[in-house]
Amino acid sequence: MEPDPQLAPAVVSVMVVHEPGEWFESTLWGIAAQDYSSLRSLFLLTTDDDHEIAELTERIRAVVPGGFVRSIGSNPGFGPAVNEVLRLVQGDNGRFLICHDDVALAPDAVRILVEEMTRSNAGIVGPKLVDWDEPRLLQHVGLGLDRLGEVDPVIDPGEFDQEQHDAVRDVFVLPSACLLVRADLFRALDGFDPAISFHGDDVDLCWRAHLTGARVIVAPNAAARHRERLAQRRPDLNHRALRSRHRMRTVAALTSAPRLFVRLVQMLLVTVVELAIGLFTGRFGEALASLRAYAGLLPRAGSILARRRAIRGQRVVHEREILDLQDPGSSRLTSYLRGKETLTLVGADNTVKRWREASFGPLLAWFLVVLAIVIGSRTFIRTGVPAVGEFLAFPSSPGDLWSEYSGSFDGRSFGGTAALPTGFGVLAVVSVLTLFRMALLQMLATVGLYLLAALGAWRLGGVFPTNRARIAAMVVYVATPLAPGLLSRGDWSALIWFTALPWMVHLVRRVAGIETADPVAAGLDLTDGVAEVGARHRVRALAFLTLVVAVAAAFVPVVIVMWSAIGVLLALATLLGAGSWRVAGWFLAATVVSAALGIVLNLPWALEWTWRDLMGVRLAGATGRGLAETASLAPTTDRFALMAIALYLPVLAAVAITRAWRLTWSVRAAVMVLAFGALLVLSERGAVPFAIPRSSLLAVPIALGLALAAATLTDGFGSDVLAQGFGWRQPLGLIANAAIVIGVIPAVLAIGDGAWHTPSTPMPRLLAAQLPKEPAAGDYRVLYVGDPRVLPVPGREFVPGVAWAV
Repeated sequence: MEPDPQLAPAVVSVMVVHEPGEWFESTLWGIAAQDYSSLRSLFLLTTDDDHEIAELTERIRAVVPGGFVRSIGSNPGFGPAVNEVLRLVQGDNGRFLICHDDVALAPDAVRILVEEMTRSNAGIVGPKLVDWDEPRLLQHVGLGLDRLGEVDPVIDPGEFDQEQHDAVRDVFVLPSACLLVRADLFRALDGFDPAISFHGDDVDLCWRAHLTGARVIVAPNAAARHRERLAQRRPDLNHRALRSRHRMRTVAALTSAPRLFVRLVQMLLVTVVELAIGLFTGRFGEALASLRAYAGLLPRAGSILARRRAIRGQRVVHEREILDLQDPGSSRLTSYLRGKETLTLVGADNTVKRWREASFGPLLAWFLVVLAIVIGSRTFIRTGVPAVGEFLAFPSSPGDLWSEYSGSFDGRSFGGTAALPTGFGVLAVVSVLTLFRMALLQMLATVGLYLLAALGAWRLGGVFPTNRARIAAMVVYVATPLAPGLLSRGDWSALIWFTALPWMVHLVRRVAGIETADPVAAGLDLTDGVAEVGARHRVRALAFLTLVVAVAAAFVPVVIVMWSAIGVLLALATLLGAGSWRVAGWFLAATVVSAALGIVLNLPWALEWTWRDLMGVRLAGATGRGLAETASLAPTTDRFALMAIALYLPVLAAVAITRAWRLTWSVRAAVMVLAFGALLVLSERGAVPFAIPRSSLLAVPIALGLALAAATLTDGFGSDVLAQGFGWRQPLGLIANAAIVIGVIPAVLAIGDGAWHTPSTPMPRLLAAQLPKEPAAGDYRVLYVGDPRVLPVPGREFVPGVAWAV
């Protein structure tokens, strides 16, 4: 039955327009083609530029001649902008159709929404939202909400419309992309929360509507296409932080007082669990954003209390009825168990969201890696870190470290007035995390660094769209003989560099805008998944990169030099792989800036650096190690370590087999392996006429190159090997993947020792037995002179091959 035009309630469509693209005409035609006669249109422009206002007004009037156009100046956010309708439109008997500017309504959508609102006596009604480019693909048919403010999408990602959701039903939330709300209800609610700019405005509005007793329903017979690409349109916003912050605010503001404390405790517990799960599933960033948002509730307590007082009169329905409408448990924790997850991918000219089957492979891989490191380090964990090499005992009190750092006297060696290493101050500050227990801090600074290195390789592997690539990157990086060898020798400097490097490469690619590439674009030979990111994204990534560089250099100053070299190599490899000049430029710029700021953050100690001090003590000549031993990356003699040479085969195979962005990363991996491998071989043979970093430091970029090559090979095994016609690719790909398995065997065998084969009688303990123990001997210092590889403490060069330490 068609509504009588005389009785049909007036509807005012309210659309917030912000820098629309070429698709805006489709949105306007959706408004103009409506078969509902009592429809008026209001367009709110988020600009104060006269030329832009005139241009948008002309575009709107060309399609919707009777539309009202108003400028609201700058963009305060979608919700606050929509609230302008309360001032511009008088009367409470009509309806407000609230729309995004990227929603194209079906011609009968408004009429169906009005009819259903009247029939169901609802306060808010929303349509079925489908994908803009593929209308058969469902986007939203209403949303669920748990008691912690987490949205349940109801439908699965990638679900096609087969009329399975076409029943009119009550929902807790309707997306603000398109919803019809009674004017009197919208006024009674005072519109959207003015403090919520983006993300969460619809949750707050619908929750408060439920508090008043109004029904919120979805009418799937009304349909609308929605682009839903806010992240690409507003790259200047921190969308993850906004989602978490507004979710926490809504829960804190709208939960009833008797249940608020319990709800806050539940949010804290769930956030902690999310951190643990996110560490192994690639969702750590979301969990960390939740933790930051939760911590931000305290400084925002005043505004939240004011908000609770402001909406006190809107609470009509008892809290128990609201709880019945909400989902029990945590929607975020159960989303992983549903078996599907979304992934943001960068294509040739756009960024898309695709879904994939969730896998327990990452969780299993992380479990095995953590278990292996804990078992291999069980002696370190149980009895403390042995005094081997640079694993010298930390001072018993962080106060001693801080007083030395803040003083002007360097008591080391023979003493003197000089700035002390910044690492002293860093350790003193970080000791807060271990409640000033220095032995525990030392254990975490060894075993914890190994785990942190695994996490860095995992995050760097996120540039590939498959889980198996991330697993390969992490496993190969931590399973080369290098890391167990560093622990066995007590090479703490190289261990710090080993931990920092994957994080540096991960952050510098974020600065360059390289994100996860879309597998669909592999056929287009996409060299890198470069996303359009804003200045805020780059500055944030650069700030974290600078922090990592500065902290690593606080303990190992030569990191500045090596990181600069790696930045140049990454830029060069990008060009060799036919990558973008712009990406190569960002690599260079980010490396230079982070290295320079890393030096600044280490002042005044950085003023004491000399090239000789940075490079360390030189050996007298060749070490006597053969090419195979050098290539194994094992700092110590281990016959099984030679099996790790198999990891070089994937480097060659990846360059020969992979395509698109995988080839670009294969070239980057190969360049790091080749450049630092050549330096390492020359250094071991004593053929370098000038001072260079010691072998263990040179081996770290090689290990990362091997890990990246393994990741590129495993990521492209399906499309670059199996999907190709039978030929040389298939046997080479199979052999290279088998080589990865063979190459990690030495690290697995090293686990059984429990102490990474550290000496049972360290040199400091042996020498201490020869020194006077009685206080009667008086104060004294001990001068050690000899081969730098056997000194009980780090030494300084006297002549090549001879070092001294006090």
